[in-house]
Amino acid sequence: MRARLLIPIGLILLLAVVVIVVLMSSTGGGESDTEGTDTAAVDGGNGVIPGNGEDGGLPPGAQVQNLVEIVVAIQDLPRGIVIPENGVGIHLWPEDALPESGNYYTGAEINEVVGRIARTDIARGAPILSRQLVDNLFEIAATGSDAAAILRAAGENLVAVAIPLDPSGIGQVAYGIQDGDFVDVILSFLFVDVDPSFQTRMPNNVSLITRAETGELTIGAPRQGRQEASPLSPEGVLLGPSEPSQRPRLVTQRTVTDAFVLHVGYFPEDGRFIGMTPTAQDIATAPPPPGEETQQEVASPAPSATAFTPLIITLGVSPQDALVLTWAVDAQIPITLALRQAGNRAVTSTDPVSLDYMIRTFNAAPPNALEFALEPPITSVRRFDIGTLYDFLAEQVAPSN
Repeated sequence: MRARLLIPIGLILLLAVVVIVVLMSSTGGGESDTEGTDTAAVDGGNGVIPGNGEDGGLPPGAQVQNLVEIVVAIQDLPRGIVIPENGVGIHLWPEDALPESGNYYTGAEINEVVGRIARTDIARGAPILSRQLVDNLFEIAATGSDAAAILRAAGENLVAVAIPLDPSGIGQVAYGIQDGDFVDVILSFLFVDVDPSFQTRMPNNVSLITRAETGELTIGAPRQGRQEASPLSPEGVLLGPSEPSQRPRLVTQRTVTDAFVLHVGYFPEDGRFIGMTPTAQDIATAPPPPGEETQQEVASPAPSATAFTPLIITLGVSPQDALVLTWAVDAQIPITLALRQAGNRAVTSTDPVSLDYMIRTFNAAPPNALEFALEPPITSVRRFDIGTLYDFLAEQVAPSN
């Protein structure tokens, strides 16, 4: 009788143990069951994977999103580098934030990235895109220089042309012009009168032609000047210039307007000048306190800073204005750059400025001739020497008396 009662009790205990085991396996094995899945919690779909809370649960408002293995740069890859094995890696990337299909490489395609050449700079942590890689160095040239890219962004149908700068800084706003500015180009012209046929400076040389009694013609020595009637001689006189060369007449006018400053100075050898890191300058260590220095420990004086004196500037202008600037350089015409204020792209008309304009506009009439003068005589104004004449090639001509 007692044995019959023990059998049902044993069955009940066995059933209870089975139930407990099933419940424990369903609650305690969740971590191992989900390991290796392609889902994770992301913060509202912005592609950032947050850490779990202290209780291991998902943060409030988190969404479950699929992750995909893609190839990314694990170090900065400069343009032209052959991609090394330690330069790329496989990272999980939110599926909703993936680049355009076909432009990125999956984790299984990492071998297609290693050994190829970076066509552009690739920042650390960025996905490797197919358009950023090439198989040979010739394809890198398709990206062009920084100058060409900036020129495209500055405006339509612009070309770059370089012009020399005045080493004194007068013609370029005392070296105040920087990359990205806009300038107006002012040209100064020197005019002289020339013979239309000879295309030489006036006045022409005059030679008297006489006929001898034998009928032979003789030509006298050439003289500069013109014949005019005079009571001094029944044949008149020959008036010649008092100076060996004609005085040129200066006219200044704005020509090219709103030119884009592409770069001041020479471009680097590789053409990459955007975001350049300045070369570090060695700084002399401070000298020790008085009484502690020795001959070997005395700090050398810090080198003086090199003056910023660029000799060339590159402007972005229209094709026609590029011809204007080239002509001005070839004609050795002085060029002055006027810096435009930021945001002002308006173009106003200007009048050419000459001596006549200065006299009419500012009432700068010549003074009366007096019976006395200053000593020493005033023959120059600031840096302009009016006692010496120069021709268009800046060659000195004999000084006037």
